[in-house]
Amino acid sequence: MVRWGVLSTARIGLTSVAPAILKASGSRLVAVASQTETKANTWVKELSMNTGRNLDHVKIYDTYEGLLSDPEIDAVYIPLPNSLHSEWTIKAARAKKHVLCEKPAASDAKETRHTIDICKAEDVLFMEAFMYQFNPQYERLKSIMAEGTIGEPRLIRSAFTFPLPNRGNIRYREDLAGGSLMDVGCYCIHSARLLFGEEPVSVLASAEMEDNVDTTTAGILNFSNGKMASFDVSFSVASRQLMEIVGTEGVILVERPWKAEVEPAKISIGPSFGYEDRDKFVTETLPFVSAYQLQIEAFGDAVTGKRALPVDPEDAYRNMLVVDAVRKAARVEKTVRLKS
Repeated sequence: MVRWGVLSTARIGLTSVAPAILKASGSRLVAVASQTETKANTWVKELSMNTGRNLDHVKIYDTYEGLLSDPEIDAVYIPLPNSLHSEWTIKAARAKKHVLCEKPAASDAKETRHTIDICKAEDVLFMEAFMYQFNPQYERLKSIMAEGTIGEPRLIRSAFTFPLPNRGNIRYREDLAGGSLMDVGCYCIHSARLLFGEEPVSVLASAEMEDNVDTTTAGILNFSNGKMASFDVSFSVASRQLMEIVGTEGVILVERPWKAEVEPAKISIGPSFGYEDRDKFVTETLPFVSAYQLQIEAFGDAVTGKRALPVDPEDAYRNMLVVDAVRKAARVEKTVRLKS
């Protein structure tokens, strides 16, 4: 049994991760911490109402340090603002708690490197919470690509956008490491790396900035042998979540590449003429799963020694290297090469 604590009353924890902890086999929600006891109490009451669970046993802490000092907690989930991820991951590691940290792992690659090194030194497990990769649709996508169904995969095009008019939202704050690239662009980058199974060699990018925070970013990741991944992310346009994988002989369309939590995932596979033969596309519907729950169970199994950590902590560092390169490319308006 993995006993969980949640650092902060962030909405992602309330609506997605804490419910997953409650449903996951071998997991128990032990405590939540907030800077105010009132917020934590409200969070637990709402979670209880939303899930139909009696949560009278859940401890309330009005400091994050209080939760980390609790000997009954094995692992913590950290959904704090981006700029606080590294600081509290390190504090949790030094308190000998295993850490599942919301993406992105830190504010930049240098901070990510330091965070991972501290976790290793303290002998605790660390994983960046890109939950989407636990959805079986990604194993299916990799299988389709490997089988040659679409020929040689050459291009991945993705978009993750939604309107965010409230300028008071933390995503607009430079001091909290906000911006569309950090919030949703990291998904596009991560999934391209995952599907191609390698690191990009160079990047190009352009960004629309507001008070030193990118409200829109578009980028191109160049991989080996001419493979490319293009993406756009934004807080300024209509909601879109899409992915297209293009090969020399066909196309794969992914309906909900990252947030397939409300309904089953759907993958459409088409022939070489693509949209001209739209009626020949074959759609596969995968059984509904909760990627959040699968993530919690996989991490929990690693904590209890049932299986290896499902994602190498180094992946968080490699992903942030690309995020940093995209930021730099947008700033200098030039191609930025990544070290091999």
